[in-house]
Amino acid sequence: MDKLKPTIENTEILEPTPEIASADVKPSVDLIKQKKGSDAQNIETTQRRITDEMKIAEIRSSLGVDKGGERLQTFVSDLPNKDGFIDFSQLQRVGHGGTHDVFIYPKNPSFVIKLNRGALEKALSVGQSELPPEIRKMAEQYVESENSKNEELYKYFGQEHCLREKASIQKIGVEQDGMARNIEGVITIQEASDIFKDPNKKDFSTGYTEQDPTLEQNKDTYGRMNKALLGDGEFSEGDFLKFNEKLKSIFELADQNKDFANSVREFLLRFKEYFEASGNFIDLVGQENVLFHQKDGKWTFQIGSVVKGENKQVMEQAMSTLEENPQTLNQDQKMRNQLLNQLALIRLLNATGLKVGIGKIVDIQLSEKQLKNLDEIKFAA
Repeated sequence: MDKLKPTIENTEILEPTPEIASADVKPSVDLIKQKKGSDAQNIETTQRRITDEMKIAEIRSSLGVDKGGERLQTFVSDLPNKDGFIDFSQLQRVGHGGTHDVFIYPKNPSFVIKLNRGALEKALSVGQSELPPEIRKMAEQYVESENSKNEELYKYFGQEHCLREKASIQKIGVEQDGMARNIEGVITIQEASDIFKDPNKKDFSTGYTEQDPTLEQNKDTYGRMNKALLGDGEFSEGDFLKFNEKLKSIFELADQNKDFANSVREFLLRFKEYFEASGNFIDLVGQENVLFHQKDGKWTFQIGSVVKGENKQVMEQAMSTLEENPQTLNQDQKMRNQLLNQLALIRLLNATGLKVGIGKIVDIQLSEKQLKNLDEIKFAA
């Protein structure tokens, strides 16, 4: 589900810059060779299973086997409507995220309905029940893009690990200034889950270290952490946990429970495959977007709404600017926020990968100059 997220939506795809060393992902087999014993066997077995599952997913897709999509469409058809328009007055608003308001249909709470606020405002401003051709084209492109990104997510992370969702343009009835309006809007239907209510779930997410109030008094720790996770330094679990205390319980459980550690490895290996193929990150700053939990006595993970605009090209652009002209980042809020997000995501992924023995997940090597230039960026909240 959409929850309160401080992350930044990026709508532009930036061209990659050749000056910065790329953050290429090494094949998982290289990581397997770095480990010995039972851990190596677990990693190799998990990698083989992931590969097999992705092949099966491709076959199912080519055959048009999509039971999840059929259930979503059936749910839309069963929503209350008035004169052919989905009647939002009979839906219950239960929350909102950065871009959507979230509703449930009390008679069938197995799905949530997310109403895109930006598209809604655009539709209301038109003042007619049908979108004009140029606006409809934009809406169709948005829907196609979102659904394509989600399908890619399902392929690499596995459908059983994802809350399936589908965006579409629908006729909806809403209120504006106390008056009923029948318009076309963009809605997303997503599977609901009781996992969010599980008191034993583990939230795999991080925050912005650069905005941590204790940063100034722990600059040496910050520098060592960055060199280890973004450069070529030696990893210290303590340095990372100094700024990411919420990960302490996850790290401790990985030491104590082999089944949990294997689940974490599976998530990270799937992310590597996904990142290598798409160049996209997922949202690990927003709370409860990736949850580890127990199902039938075994640890597994669940992914919610995680598709965001952060990607490898955006990362390379920000890192190149950090190398060549860091003051530009102080003048460009969007790029500065992108860098802030990327630092948080990469540190979390790499620290956890090193913790469970599969190495860095995003194999980035910042230069000494880049690491030093981080001190010149004004990341204050």
